[in-house]
Amino acid sequence: MSRWWGLILGLALIPSVSAETGIIQPSEMTFDLFTPLIVAIIAAIFLRAWMVPNQLSSLQVGFEIDDNLYEVHRLTEDRQGAKELLGMPGIKISLMLYMMAMLSVLLLIAELMFKPTQYFYYNVILMGVLFIIPVVISPWESLNTQISGKKISAKRFKFSGIIKRLITLLILLAATGGVILFGQQRGVESDMPIWYAVGMLVFMGPTILAYGRIMGASWNMLVIGKWRSILGRPNPIDPKRLGFVSRIFSILLWFFLLTMPFAAVNGLVTVFHVMVNSPDNATEILNYGGIIGHQLYLQVENNPIFADIEYLKSLPQVLSIYLSVNIAIVGLAFIFELLRNLYLGGQTFGGLGGVLLATPREIRTEERAQSKVLYFAFAGFSGYTALLLFLVCYKEFGDLMPYTSVLEANGFEEYQRLLATWMFIGVGQGIFLLTWLLSIVRFNHLRKLNFDLNPDERREGAVMTGGGDWMRDIVDQAALNDDLDSLVRFQMRDFEGDPAVVRLEKSRAKMLECAMRGLWPKAIEEARKVLAQAGGDDDEARMIMATGHIASRRLDAAREALHNLQQPEGYDEPELLAFVLEWLDPWNGNIEEDDLWDWENNPCIDHLYNMMRMLRDWSPVPPDLNIHHDSLTLHAMWSQVALLRAQNRHEEALGLAIDTVKENPLSARSRIAVALCLIDIGEWHSAMSVLNELEESDPNDPRVKALANIMGKEVKEDELEIALTNPEEKRSKKWIDEAPVNPVAGLMTKGGTDEAINANVMIIANKAVQNKMTPIYSAS
Repeated sequence: MSRWWGLILGLALIPSVSAETGIIQPSEMTFDLFTPLIVAIIAAIFLRAWMVPNQLSSLQVGFEIDDNLYEVHRLTEDRQGAKELLGMPGIKISLMLYMMAMLSVLLLIAELMFKPTQYFYYNVILMGVLFIIPVVISPWESLNTQISGKKISAKRFKFSGIIKRLITLLILLAATGGVILFGQQRGVESDMPIWYAVGMLVFMGPTILAYGRIMGASWNMLVIGKWRSILGRPNPIDPKRLGFVSRIFSILLWFFLLTMPFAAVNGLVTVFHVMVNSPDNATEILNYGGIIGHQLYLQVENNPIFADIEYLKSLPQVLSIYLSVNIAIVGLAFIFELLRNLYLGGQTFGGLGGVLLATPREIRTEERAQSKVLYFAFAGFSGYTALLLFLVCYKEFGDLMPYTSVLEANGFEEYQRLLATWMFIGVGQGIFLLTWLLSIVRFNHLRKLNFDLNPDERREGAVMTGGGDWMRDIVDQAALNDDLDSLVRFQMRDFEGDPAVVRLEKSRAKMLECAMRGLWPKAIEEARKVLAQAGGDDDEARMIMATGHIASRRLDAAREALHNLQQPEGYDEPELLAFVLEWLDPWNGNIEEDDLWDWENNPCIDHLYNMMRMLRDWSPVPPDLNIHHDSLTLHAMWSQVALLRAQNRHEEALGLAIDTVKENPLSARSRIAVALCLIDIGEWHSAMSVLNELEESDPNDPRVKALANIMGKEVKEDELEIALTNPEEKRSKKWIDEAPVNPVAGLMTKGGTDEAINANVMIIANKAVQNKMTPIYSAS
């Protein structure tokens, strides 16, 4: 048993020499022995300084705007943008792991270039260290990232997070150790190399699982994108028309992608056949490309060309070229192609079963999401890539690799090395094949999707020239005037001009409409859409998201939305939202009543203070006269009208409703309030006159349609406001999910929902009046 544990140190510490290769000991050290290391470091510096930023210089992200229409935004325009991306928090560590893996392979290439059959001892030790560190960390980071899913937190290095990471590490180590101990309990010494391979396979499982899932879900997008790149057409994968050399690489990648499903089937069938049936020619099957490759070999067995190919496998120059090609295709091109698709979001609209680290809209707007994806790609794939390269090298070119004799002395003969390599490849291919089968149904759908490339650049140009400002002014003015009809009509109209600019303003109109109607979950979703289209630079959308989260009692999410929001001089809205958020938080809030005086004469805080005073004696109106004349005050007056109606003080409610009409004669909500008050006092004909005027001026306002439904007109549209005026149905219980602060929706909710949503002021006041019970105030 100690023989097997000694194998871990044997590769680095035993200075033995194989028949084909030798290890130069430190006692024989000369300066020229460091030449491979110097060359490898220079190549790694070139890789880090030029090739990596160059590969990241055209990252894009795509997200759905309309049915079958996706906007594709550029995250990086050039190498400078890529360098800024690489400078984000946490990326340096993952990039270091990637560079360690690549440097270990570059050092092997350099050794083969200068002294093909002689390896310097210190270079081998360094090669092993550079190889082992990313191999160990890669599956651990991959497991942690997949467990976190799409969760993105502004806070890093939480104590609980450290504990979770330690637990995942212990799980990996325990699972790996358990497999090896199980193999040892079987007592078959000759099978131990395979059990060690299975243990390593279990340890690398999270990375293999992620790689297979991502590859399978990305296949559709990569195949279609690369084909369009070959044809010279800009696409979401390659936004610029490629040159001749880049097209050649695209052809190679496209062909490689096209053959992947067939290679996966070959790998799975080969491993199953060899392990279950144990054929006599198992070594030949594994050595000549599996079942398909072996059949081809049998067909050309006596061909002199094939004999030459076999001879070439023993040449160090061939191994050097093979590794160089693998570095170019697997280590660089392929990893970065997957990275591009991770940023693009191609797994979401082009596949199924992939690894979703963040939504495309979050990737477009949040640096934390961009950092998470990049960190995962470098830290998660680097170890697996290096491990596969070294496994294949020991499989195909064992006579040229260092310490092959040590492996063979410990039972890792050619057959064991071949089978271990095929097991690693087969498991990854099996996961890929399963995900590919799930995703292939979306291939034709993906071909028909429309992608609007670089609309953010066109919008920026339109803003610089003043184009689109008039549409923004219309939307802003309609929202300021509480004019839902104008917002709805704006979304229905066709406008001339750049479609990207029109789409943005229509999205803003929809966002504001949902917010004004109290449909906060939908308003949050529309705000995310606006924020993504604006490239993350829209404070109004972020504040609507924060307000929606407060309305939905998701205070932590509201804090996230307000995180790092710009607050220039005279810009109080974000700070006011943060203040109200802390005020409403019963667990973590740190605001006291005295803090209200810091915002004296601010309408938002004054109305909050008045509401608190009204609750003391259950008064529907504030004790002091109002000194403000703005839209927020108008909303407060509408709330007071509702409270007066709930307490059957109809004459006062009508008078206050008429005052709101005087404040804004064109407001549909003010006139609806008057109509409802008229119904309360029995003035049905007067209320009908108000309704007729509203149907002429604001026919698309859902609140007007709801009023018509109350007054007996048949309205068949499925709008929440209309549904709330109809008799209670089974689906009425779910309305609170659409409008979390709507009092009528709250009344129709039975049990199992947050009491803070249901037991709001309007419900309590109404029920208290109905039951002739004075509410009791408690300053708890």
